[in-house]
Amino acid sequence: MDGIRWLPEDCDAYCLLLVRGLTVDELVDRLGYDPQAVMPSVTSDEAFEQSMGKAPVARLGVSGDWAFSLEQWSAEGMEARTARRVSVGTESVAVLNSGMPPVWFMHAVDGEVVAFFEPTDAEDVMDQSASAPITSDLVAAGLVAAGVPEGIATGSSEVILLQLVEQHFGVNLPRASLKRDLFPALSLTIS
Repeated sequence: MDGIRWLPEDCDAYCLLLVRGLTVDELVDRLGYDPQAVMPSVTSDEAFEQSMGKAPVARLGVSGDWAFSLEQWSAEGMEARTARRVSVGTESVAVLNSGMPPVWFMHAVDGEVVAFFEPTDAEDVMDQSASAPITSDLVAAGLVAAGVPEGIATGSSEVILLQLVEQHFGVNLPRASLKRDLFPALSLTIS
Protein backbone atom coordinates (compact mmCIF):
# COMPACT_ATOMS: atom_id res chain seq x y z
CA MET A 1 0.00 0.00 0.00
CA ASP A 2 1.04 3.54 -0.62
CA GLY A 3 -0.44 5.60 2.19
CA ILE A 4 -2.17 8.77 0.99
CA ARG A 5 0.67 11.27 0.67
CA TRP A 6 0.61 10.71 -3.12
CA LEU A 7 -2.82 12.34 -3.56
CA PRO A 8 -1.48 15.82 -4.49
CA GLU A 9 0.65 14.27 -7.25
CA ASP A 10 -2.30 12.47 -8.84
CA CYS A 11 -5.20 14.85 -8.15
CA ASP A 12 -5.23 18.61 -8.73
CA ALA A 13 -8.20 18.87 -6.38
CA TYR A 14 -9.78 16.16 -4.25
CA CYS A 15 -11.88 15.35 -1.23
CA LEU A 16 -10.99 12.15 0.58
CA LEU A 17 -13.57 10.88 3.06
CA LEU A 18 -12.66 7.89 5.23
CA VAL A 19 -15.00 6.06 7.61
CA ARG A 20 -13.73 3.36 9.94
CA GLY A 21 -15.32 -0.09 9.87
CA LEU A 22 -17.92 0.30 7.12
CA THR A 23 -18.52 -1.57 3.88
CA VAL A 24 -19.05 0.33 0.63
CA ASP A 25 -22.82 -0.30 0.84
CA GLU A 26 -22.92 1.02 4.42
CA LEU A 27 -20.97 4.11 3.37
CA VAL A 28 -23.33 4.73 0.46
CA ASP A 29 -26.32 4.40 2.79
CA ARG A 30 -24.84 6.81 5.34
CA LEU A 31 -24.10 9.28 2.56
CA GLY A 32 -27.85 9.21 1.91
CA TYR A 33 -27.89 7.25 -1.36
CA ASP A 34 -29.48 3.98 -2.41
CA PRO A 35 -26.86 1.26 -2.93
CA GLN A 36 -28.61 0.56 -6.26
CA ALA A 37 -27.34 3.98 -7.44
CA VAL A 38 -23.73 2.78 -7.31
CA MET A 39 -22.07 2.45 -10.70
CA PRO A 40 -20.23 -0.89 -10.48
CA SER A 41 -17.08 -0.13 -12.46
CA VAL A 42 -15.64 3.30 -13.19
CA THR A 43 -12.07 4.25 -14.06
CA SER A 44 -10.33 7.27 -12.63
CA ASP A 45 -10.52 9.02 -16.01
CA GLU A 46 -14.24 8.27 -16.39
CA ALA A 47 -14.96 9.60 -12.90
CA PHE A 48 -13.01 12.77 -13.65
CA GLU A 49 -14.78 13.33 -17.00
CA GLN A 50 -18.19 12.85 -15.45
CA SER A 51 -17.30 15.15 -12.54
CA MET A 52 -16.31 17.89 -14.96
CA GLY A 53 -19.27 17.46 -17.32
CA LYS A 54 -22.28 16.25 -15.34
CA ALA A 55 -22.19 15.82 -11.58
CA PRO A 56 -19.53 15.15 -8.95
CA VAL A 57 -18.46 11.51 -8.78
CA ALA A 58 -17.00 9.70 -5.79
CA ARG A 59 -15.04 6.50 -6.34
CA LEU A 60 -15.63 4.10 -3.47
CA GLY A 61 -13.76 1.28 -1.81
CA VAL A 62 -12.46 -0.29 1.36
CA SER A 63 -8.81 -0.38 2.36
CA GLY A 64 -7.84 -1.88 5.68
CA ASP A 65 -10.24 -0.65 8.37
CA TRP A 66 -11.49 2.25 6.27
CA ALA A 67 -14.25 2.68 3.71
CA PHE A 68 -13.35 5.57 1.43
CA SER A 69 -14.91 8.02 -0.96
CA LEU A 70 -12.49 9.86 -3.26
CA GLU A 71 -13.91 12.81 -5.19
CA GLN A 72 -12.02 14.90 -7.72
CA TRP A 73 -13.08 18.52 -8.05
CA SER A 74 -15.91 18.36 -5.51
CA ALA A 75 -16.21 18.52 -1.75
CA GLU A 76 -19.39 16.80 -0.61
CA GLY A 77 -17.38 14.56 1.74
CA MET A 78 -16.09 17.60 3.64
CA GLU A 79 -19.49 18.91 4.70
CA ALA A 80 -20.06 18.85 8.48
CA ARG A 81 -23.51 17.27 8.11
CA THR A 82 -21.94 14.47 6.07
CA ALA A 83 -19.27 13.89 8.73
CA ARG A 84 -21.87 13.79 11.49
CA ARG A 85 -24.02 11.31 9.57
CA VAL A 86 -21.28 8.90 8.46
CA SER A 87 -19.43 8.84 11.80
CA VAL A 88 -22.31 7.67 14.02
CA GLY A 89 -20.97 4.73 16.04
CA THR A 90 -17.50 5.09 14.51
CA GLU A 91 -15.21 7.85 13.24
CA SER A 92 -14.52 9.63 9.99
CA VAL A 93 -11.65 11.64 8.59
CA ALA A 94 -11.78 14.00 5.62
CA VAL A 95 -9.07 15.93 3.78
CA LEU A 96 -9.98 18.55 1.19
CA ASN A 97 -7.76 20.15 -1.42
CA SER A 98 -10.09 22.44 -3.37
CA GLY A 99 -7.40 23.32 -5.89
CA MET A 100 -6.60 26.52 -4.00
CA PRO A 101 -4.99 26.90 -0.57
CA PRO A 102 -5.60 26.06 2.16
CA VAL A 103 -6.03 22.32 2.54
CA TRP A 104 -8.58 21.35 5.21
CA PHE A 105 -8.75 18.48 7.72
CA MET A 106 -11.86 17.24 9.54
CA HIS A 107 -12.29 14.50 12.12
CA ALA A 108 -15.68 13.34 13.44
CA VAL A 109 -16.36 10.81 16.18
CA ASP A 110 -19.76 9.24 16.85
CA GLY A 111 -21.76 11.90 15.05
CA GLU A 112 -19.80 14.91 16.32
CA VAL A 113 -17.18 16.95 14.47
CA VAL A 114 -14.25 17.06 16.90
CA ALA A 115 -11.69 18.81 14.67
CA PHE A 116 -11.91 21.02 11.60
CA PHE A 117 -8.83 23.03 10.69
CA GLU A 118 -6.25 23.96 8.12
CA PRO A 119 -2.62 22.96 8.82
CA THR A 120 -1.48 26.50 9.66
CA ASP A 121 -4.03 26.62 12.51
CA ALA A 122 -2.68 23.47 14.18
CA GLU A 123 -1.21 25.37 17.13
CA ASP A 124 -4.65 26.79 17.98
CA VAL A 125 -6.08 23.26 17.88
CA MET A 126 -3.46 22.09 20.36
CA ASP A 127 -4.20 25.02 22.67
CA GLN A 128 -7.89 24.06 22.70
CA SER A 129 -7.47 20.29 23.01
CA ALA A 130 -8.93 18.45 25.99
CA SER A 131 -6.90 16.80 28.71
CA ALA A 132 -7.43 13.43 27.00
CA PRO A 133 -6.11 14.00 23.47
CA ILE A 134 -7.90 12.46 20.53
CA THR A 135 -6.22 11.28 17.34
CA SER A 136 -6.76 14.58 15.53
CA ASP A 137 -4.82 16.31 18.34
CA LEU A 138 -1.85 14.10 17.42
CA VAL A 139 -2.18 15.26 13.81
CA ALA A 140 -2.18 18.89 14.99
CA ALA A 141 0.84 18.24 17.23
CA GLY A 142 2.71 16.70 14.30
CA LEU A 143 1.98 19.76 12.15
CA VAL A 144 3.32 22.03 14.90
CA ALA A 145 6.41 19.83 15.39
CA ALA A 146 7.07 20.02 11.64
CA GLY A 147 6.96 23.81 11.75
CA VAL A 148 3.87 24.21 9.55
CA PRO A 149 2.14 27.00 11.55
CA GLU A 150 5.37 29.03 11.64
CA GLY A 151 5.98 28.56 7.92
CA ILE A 152 9.32 26.84 8.50
CA ALA A 153 8.34 23.29 7.51
CA THR A 154 10.56 21.49 5.07
CA GLY A 155 8.04 20.25 2.56
CA SER A 156 4.43 20.86 1.69
CA SER A 157 2.01 21.33 4.58
CA GLU A 158 -0.47 19.22 2.60
CA VAL A 159 1.94 16.29 2.30
CA ILE A 160 2.88 16.59 5.98
CA LEU A 161 -0.84 16.53 6.89
CA LEU A 162 -1.42 13.45 4.72
CA GLN A 163 1.60 11.68 6.26
CA LEU A 164 0.23 12.39 9.75
CA VAL A 165 -3.20 11.06 8.79
CA GLU A 166 -1.49 7.91 7.46
CA GLN A 167 0.52 7.53 10.66
CA HIS A 168 -2.11 8.28 13.29
CA PHE A 169 -5.19 6.79 11.61
CA GLY A 170 -3.48 3.89 9.81
CA VAL A 171 -4.71 4.89 6.36
CA ASN A 172 -3.41 3.34 3.14
CA LEU A 173 -4.95 3.60 -0.31
CA PRO A 174 -3.72 1.60 -3.31
CA ARG A 175 -2.32 4.29 -5.62
CA ALA A 176 -1.68 2.21 -8.74
CA SER A 177 -4.98 0.39 -8.41
CA LEU A 178 -6.94 3.63 -8.02
CA LYS A 179 -5.29 4.97 -11.19
CA ARG A 180 -5.78 1.94 -13.44
CA ASP A 181 -8.53 -0.29 -12.03
CA LEU A 182 -12.29 -0.12 -12.02
CA PHE A 183 -13.92 0.94 -8.74
CA PRO A 184 -17.54 1.37 -7.77
CA ALA A 185 -18.61 5.00 -7.95
CA LEU A 186 -21.47 7.23 -6.99
CA SER A 187 -22.77 10.25 -8.85
CA LEU A 188 -23.33 12.83 -6.12
CA THR A 189 -26.26 15.18 -6.06
CA ILE A 190 -26.05 18.34 -4.05
CA SER A 191 -28.75 18.39 -1.39
